[in-house]
Amino acid sequence: MDFNKLLADGEQAAPIEPRELFASLPSKAEGYGYLRDVQGQVLSAWHERRAQRDLIIKVNTGAGKTIDGLIILQSYLNEDLGPALYVAPNKYLVSQVIEEAHHIGLSVVEDPDSPKYRLGQAICVINAWKLFNGRSVFRQRPTKTPAPIGVVVIDDAHAALSTARDCLSISIPYEDPTFKELLAEFRDDLEAYSPNELLDVAEQSPGALLRVPFWVWRSHLEGARKILHSAQNKAKEHQHIYWSWAAVRDVLEYSRTVFTGRQVTITPLCSPVGHIVNFDAAKRRIYLTATLADDSVLVTDFGADPGSVATPITPQTAGDIGERMILAPMELNPQLAVEDVRAGIAELADNRNVVVIAPSERVAKLWLPHIDESKIVRADAVADTVEQLRSGTVGLVVLVGKYDGIDLPGEACRVLVIDGLPEAFSGEERLETQLTTHTSGTDDRQVQRIEQGMGRGVRSNEDHCVVFLLGARLTQLVYNPDTLARFSPATQAQLQQSRQLAGGLEDQPLPAIIDVARQALDRDPAWVAYARRGLAHVPPSPGHVSAAAIARRTAFDRAVAGDLAAAGEALSVGIAGTSDTRLQGWLLEQKATYVDRTNPAEAQKILTAARAKNTSVLRPLVGNTYQKLSGSDHQAIAASDYLTRRYKDKVEIRMGIEALIEDLRFDPERTVEFERALVDLAMHIGLAAQRPEHDIGQGPDGLWALGQLKYWVIEAKSGSTAKYIQKGYINQLAGSINWFNRQYDASSSALPILIHPSNTLAKDASAPNGARVITDTRMGALRSAVCNFADALVTAGRWDQPDAINGLLAGHKLRANELFGYTQAIKLG
Repeated sequence: MDFNKLLADGEQAAPIEPRELFASLPSKAEGYGYLRDVQGQVLSAWHERRAQRDLIIKVNTGAGKTIDGLIILQSYLNEDLGPALYVAPNKYLVSQVIEEAHHIGLSVVEDPDSPKYRLGQAICVINAWKLFNGRSVFRQRPTKTPAPIGVVVIDDAHAALSTARDCLSISIPYEDPTFKELLAEFRDDLEAYSPNELLDVAEQSPGALLRVPFWVWRSHLEGARKILHSAQNKAKEHQHIYWSWAAVRDVLEYSRTVFTGRQVTITPLCSPVGHIVNFDAAKRRIYLTATLADDSVLVTDFGADPGSVATPITPQTAGDIGERMILAPMELNPQLAVEDVRAGIAELADNRNVVVIAPSERVAKLWLPHIDESKIVRADAVADTVEQLRSGTVGLVVLVGKYDGIDLPGEACRVLVIDGLPEAFSGEERLETQLTTHTSGTDDRQVQRIEQGMGRGVRSNEDHCVVFLLGARLTQLVYNPDTLARFSPATQAQLQQSRQLAGGLEDQPLPAIIDVARQALDRDPAWVAYARRGLAHVPPSPGHVSAAAIARRTAFDRAVAGDLAAAGEALSVGIAGTSDTRLQGWLLEQKATYVDRTNPAEAQKILTAARAKNTSVLRPLVGNTYQKLSGSDHQAIAASDYLTRRYKDKVEIRMGIEALIEDLRFDPERTVEFERALVDLAMHIGLAAQRPEHDIGQGPDGLWALGQLKYWVIEAKSGSTAKYIQKGYINQLAGSINWFNRQYDASSSALPILIHPSNTLAKDASAPNGARVITDTRMGALRSAVCNFADALVTAGRWDQPDAINGLLAGHKLRANELFGYTQAIKLG
């Protein structure tokens, strides 16, 4: 009997209702006979809105969203809307999607040129890079028609966003001759605008960050175009340009260029996804995510429809997530040394897998006292390590910068450690972090990556793990109420539970904190019940698309279409739609970028307004008027005023000052944070402070007013690794003293201060009169004094009383006239 013929002869069409479709699949593997309740809820909600083009589906990790995505695509195929494309974040997860498809009996291929895909007979599964690059097979091709897309599912949309950003922009390493050609093209203008940053780039300082102002980019656009066009023609030597140039070249004038000591990046103001013509024209686009709290990035990066995205599809509750006990030891007891915490966590790896996610190689190597070098895993070896973890007990491993794209279910990861804030490595990422950090101090991109990282250890609602958060900055960020609201509802609920735990663990020694973690790992019934109760009735994640995101995407699309006036108008609407002054400043700078194409003078006026709201935007060519710094002669009163304005309780004070101290460390990668912390330190102890070089492009890195018309002029070289103080650094210090003397009259006196690892001059250098140096050792003494001051503040609980603060400043040698003791003389080489 030919049953296929009977099927073909039947009048009934292939089902499109998802539950019916799933039930009709004939060859499901054992254990796949029924949809889970959460899957059914999601598919039914999607089916009601299947006619909408851009839809976002938010479900917790482990809730079966891969099968949801496959069923959605098959339903669209049955509706004759194919071809159907499934996009996974990476090659490793492509294989998992294909495996799931086979389990439920769906036909899949991996080649978008396959006849079965093009004819709608199979779903094509690819990784995000295959779709989002300048030479994508889904773009207009010179010799082939673009591979078609009828409907597409983007799985782990947050991870795909990162891939799209990287692949639709240009990144050129310092060693490439093209880097030097581009720098030479802009050198004269950059030397006039940012001479110190240019020197840092030329010296390959790891902390260097130099952006090309939009008016300089405009005037040199054709020169840059010729350099890049020539380079991309040499595909073998310039792979990094070859794969992205075709997408960037058409929007080159609306791109931002940033030089660092390692690379130059050229990034469009919004991702040019329109270059991928068949993605742009797809009939349906579905985005699957577990962790996006703010859906705005789908609008700015994928050009998704804001109205549809703002109303995501979710299960009826968001509590269907694995159990996590989240502990931040530095919040529970700020006296704990992070080195001791790492040692305590390492002991948990004796009979279980402990996975650490470190933001950088530097942080990863801090675990070397507890593991050998082979347990530090870079991106190229992650897949092998994940397989080892899933196969048995490996112990403690450290993954460098891997916050997404891996699954560690069950025994693969029982303890997860997020060691420090995720770091931005490219110049573009670092710049955007500076520009977009909210007034409250939170950075959406870091929050997103923390959420992604914490999700690696629980891959279903039956899974469990303990999560440790290490580092003062990370602890401070998670404690901030504004940050809490940016996590997904389930993570918010678990963080709030952890906050309740903290009440019983405050100031407890490390063994007590580790013992509480063991209770969760050993499945204490009371903890399990408490954890489950906390997830009951958690509401689903609401949709959110900001006015700023809509404005940015609209402005970019209108500018690319040639309507610059409409681009500026769109950004004006976005500025009116937000109350965050820093965000307003960032949007004003983008408006100035578009206006500059037709009215450079007006663009500079707009930029002046932007700078008043956000000091991380570009400095305008005019209007950089310096405002003199006045110090108070009543240091304790100034300190009390600052502390009471900034902190509401002792926990905030502890974490705030711990975070400050963490940034005041010599590190070539974190020089900007160091300079910012110098100003913060001064204000914590009652001194006035500025960053003139940052604020107006002239003067020192730091200026402290000590009262009685006395000042410190500070050049911070905390990123230097040289054994001697180089002539260039001393010349900068001398130049800053000359700047001070021009700004202030003879009644004011300034002490030249250099912050540098060494106190010995190079032989060709000569220090200004009276110059002093703060070495790493002296900075360590200053950090200790501030730390002890903070402990005393919290113990006394009297940071609102100037008399008490005055006694503490004196007791810890932090009064203005005692700070000289943290400096030392500069020696001749």
